[in-house]
Parts: sequence; structure tokens; C-alpha cells
Amino acid sequence: MLGKNFLKKRLKQIKIPGGSAVGRELEIEIGYPADKSHGDYATNLAMVLAGKIRENPKKVAEQVIKALEKSKDFCRNFRAEIAGPGFINFWIKDEALIESLAGLRDKDYGSGRKLSGKKILIEYAQPNPFKSFHIGHLRNIIIGEAMARILENAGARVTRVNYQGDIGLHVAKCFWGMRQKEDKRGKLSAIDEKVNYLADCYVAGAQAYKKDKRAALEIQEWNKRLYKMNEPKNKELKKEWKEKRQWCLDKFNEIYSRLGVKFDRSYFESEMFEPGLEHCHEAKNKGILIEDDGCLIFDGEKHGLGKRVFVNKLGLPTYEAKELALAFREFDDFGCLDKAIHVVANEQINFFKITFLVEKLLDEKLFDEKQVHLSHGLVGLKAGKMSSREGSVILAEDIIGAAVNEIMELLSKRKDKRVKRDERDEIAEAVAVAAVKYSFLKISARKDMVFDLGESVRLEGQSGPYVMYSLVRAKNILDKLEIKDNKAVQGGEFKKQERDLACAILKLPEILERAAQYYELASVAEYAYDLAVAFSNFYDKCRVLDEKNKKTRQRRLLMVQAFHNALWKCLDVMGIKPAEKM
Repeated sequence: MLGKNFLKKRLKQIKIPGGSAVGRELEIEIGYPADKSHGDYATNLAMVLAGKIRENPKKVAEQVIKALEKSKDFCRNFRAEIAGPGFINFWIKDEALIESLAGLRDKDYGSGRKLSGKKILIEYAQPNPFKSFHIGHLRNIIIGEAMARILENAGARVTRVNYQGDIGLHVAKCFWGMRQKEDKRGKLSAIDEKVNYLADCYVAGAQAYKKDKRAALEIQEWNKRLYKMNEPKNKELKKEWKEKRQWCLDKFNEIYSRLGVKFDRSYFESEMFEPGLEHCHEAKNKGILIEDDGCLIFDGEKHGLGKRVFVNKLGLPTYEAKELALAFREFDDFGCLDKAIHVVANEQINFFKITFLVEKLLDEKLFDEKQVHLSHGLVGLKAGKMSSREGSVILAEDIIGAAVNEIMELLSKRKDKRVKRDERDEIAEAVAVAAVKYSFLKISARKDMVFDLGESVRLEGQSGPYVMYSLVRAKNILDKLEIKDNKAVQGGEFKKQERDLACAILKLPEILERAAQYYELASVAEYAYDLAVAFSNFYDKCRVLDEKNKKTRQRRLLMVQAFHNALWKCLDVMGIKPAEKM
């Protein structure tokens, strides 16, 4: 397939006078000129090589081009020119562009398949039962699912897991809050009523814990009881806990379904506190953890990481201890993992640095260089940072629901008779979810962001609806005019907008490859927008349906098909389900 990889391969194979094979000496960098009139690709290879062999850069560039032109494969597909002090610019020939698009297959979008055979676990979502599923969890799950799909596209065998905090102080706060409110067990039927009741109880407990010393002591006692609920005397408590937890899990599953997400395995903190204690005592015996004021801690001062408590004064495991147990369990359940990626907010960067280090010290062979923290920034609104402890959260479903309402209003104002009234609900849901997902993915995952509902649902600019509408326009053309075959058709006027669209399509394999290698989700979203813009320019300037020249019409129809396939793939790896109509 034509593109950067094609050029790199050819450049690595050539030899020039005074130098050995280029590929053995240098890492070849190929970029895209800012001005498209300067070529489709460019490299400074000749200038770098000239410095090594003490030769004039332009002369070296001439030698490089001359060596490339000995290859019939290169000459059939590219032409090259020297620019400036020794840059080499490359243009894909028109005929080669069409042939390359005609030969594109879905497998080509995973060009190289560099992760083939690799086993990768990705852990994401992580909402806590007994608390609200808020907009921060929404960002996490959107990032995690997109990353899983991008890794799969690169050939990896991906396992999706979810780790949920169903034990700990937040549960104790909720149970304390339930005892202060009217007992509504048996009186609530709808799942939303149930989870809203639990959220209110949690907020009451969280506020009391902070303001009332007596309440704080009572909540701590609840916490101790919950950690001992496997004892026979706490049978009724465990039954109640399981019932309330299931309320939350049922609601979470509704949201996962709406977002098109499924997990291979769900883990819970309640499974981890006993093995977590065992791993902590093992770490103590090995001198990894030490006793300090009645706690078991990791002293990371010499590693520049500070101190972390793994077992508190009450003898209860902290999040850190349970994380140790989770790590061993994941690697045991899905053995021989090449990577375990944890999608968690950047507030936990130090947490993972320490737990990863302790895990490695416990079993270097098992964990060395295999644990990855894919951190993401926080989500803000104009009201400021959200906190479920204060009850001032923006719920994930409220965000999606508001987007659906906005899209429904836009659809109702349109006069397009192709969208029937009974189809609007389905279309509005698909476009709204796409709008929300795209808004999160277009921002670098590591950055904090402010979610803007109005911006997310716009039908123009860099938004999910704009990108999706481009796909719908292409499908409308393909529905009206049949492609008789996928053979490349030459002849007829070849406009600039055709070249720009074709070159944009051919970038997709490289974009997806880099996204898998560097976890660059935003680059995929940005590419999807650039591709949609290229198609819009093509759509405005290049007639397809009413083009009189048969060869030109067939060629442009092939381009529309290639664009549709590329953008569909792009949306798919972002976890966005395209709407059939808009």
C-alpha cells in the first residue's frame, strides 16, 4: 500500500556512493509538507546523511533520487524533486492513487499489524457501586473502549476488564445514610429510583463524615462490619449489601449497553481485600513494606515517590493493597499478558508508580515493563470540578440525554423527508452518543477538558455530527449509483480535490498504527475531521451522480466508496456506531 511505509521501505533498500545502505545507518523520517503544492510527502534524509558522510546535501539528494529511480516500483508510483537546501519532496502519481484506492481492503487499515499475537488486557470504566456514574466515568469508558478497538485493529488479542469498588469507606457512608433515611426497601421498583436513593444516602453519609465527629465514628464502625460481612453473624448485612450492589450494577449495565461496551470480566474490590492482605504480608516479609505507626507502608523516598499506606491502623487493606491483589489476579486469569493497561485519571499517577513498583519487587519476571497507566485528565464544566462526595455530580446519562434532546430538536427543524418521524428517536440516539464520544476523544486524553454540550452537537465544525453527516452523504451517493467493479479507471479530468481526498484516505493506516503504538486517540478523531473536510471539498467541486464522462464518474465513485470505508473504519475504532440517515 502506498504511503510513508512504502517510501521508508524503498529508502532503506537504496545505497549511495560514499555511504552504506541507508536503512542501516539512520532512522528515516517522512512527513507531510504544510503546503500541499510541495508534495504529498517529504524527507530531510539527504541533509542528515550529508552530515554523516561530509557531502553537499543537494548532491546527496540527487544520489538518493537517482537510486530510487532504479526501482520500477517507485517510478510507477512516485515522482521526486529536490527542494531548498536538500529536502526531497514526493508526489504520488494520479494513476497510482486510483490503483491504490481501488485495491484497499479492510485489512489494509491495520497495515503492518505490529501487535499481531500480542495479548493485551485493558482495564477501564471502574465506576463504584453505591456512588453515581458521572461524566468522569463517561470519559474513562469512552477512552478505554476506543483504545481497545485501536489495539485490536493493530492485531492484538484484547481482553476488556472492569474493576469496581464495592467495598470501603464510601459503602459505609452509604449504609450509614440509609439508616438515617426512611427505609425504602421493597418500596422502590424502577432502577432509577433505586440508584438515586443510594446516591442520596451516600451524599448524606459523606457530608456527615466530614462535619460530625460522632457520625464519622459510626461510619468507621460500619466500614469494619462490612469488611467482616462474610462472618455468619453478618449474614443479613451481606444479603442487603448484595441486593444494593446489584441495583447499581443493573444501572451500570444499562449505560454500558447504550455506549456499545461489553466486558470480558468484571472484578470487585470485595474480592481483593483478603488476598491483598496476604500480598502485603508477603511484601513485609521480603522487606518491601515496613511497619510505621501501626500501618504497613511502602517508603518510596529513595525512589522519589513518597510514602504510601497499604494496610491501615485498623488492619484493613487500602486501595493500594487491593491493587496488588488485582494485578496478580489479572495476570493469573489471563496468563502470559504482554501488557496490562489501566485507564485511570491522572490524579492516580503516583498511586500507579508506587503499586507498579511494589508489584515488580514482588515478582519482577511477571510484571517487568508490562504494567501501563494510561492516564486521562479530569472533566470540568463551567460550575467547576465535580465531586460525588458533595452530591454535585453531572450524571453520565444526563449528558447523553441532553445531547439526544438537542439532536431531536435539530432534526425536527429539518425538512428532509428521508428521515421519517418514527426514525428520529433511533437517529437522535446514535448521533447524540457519537457527539458525546467524539467530544471526549478529540481532546488529548492526558489533558483536562471542559465539556460543552452545544459545541458537541453542532452540525458544522469539528464535531461528531459533522463527521457522521459526511458518511451519510457518501452513502446516499453509493445507494443511488452502483459500482460495477473495483478496477481502477483512468482518464478524464483529475481535480485537486480528488487528489486531496485520495491522499487523505491513504493516511489512515499510518494514523491507526501510531495510535496503537503511542495511545494517541486524539489523532484519530482529528484525522476523521480532516477526512470529512476533504470529502466536503470533493463533494462541492467534483460531480459524481450527474458526471457525463463515464470514466470520470466511475473513478469518483470509487473514491466515494474508499472514503466511506475509511471513515466508517475510523468511526468504528473510536467506538462510534454510524447512523444510516441524518
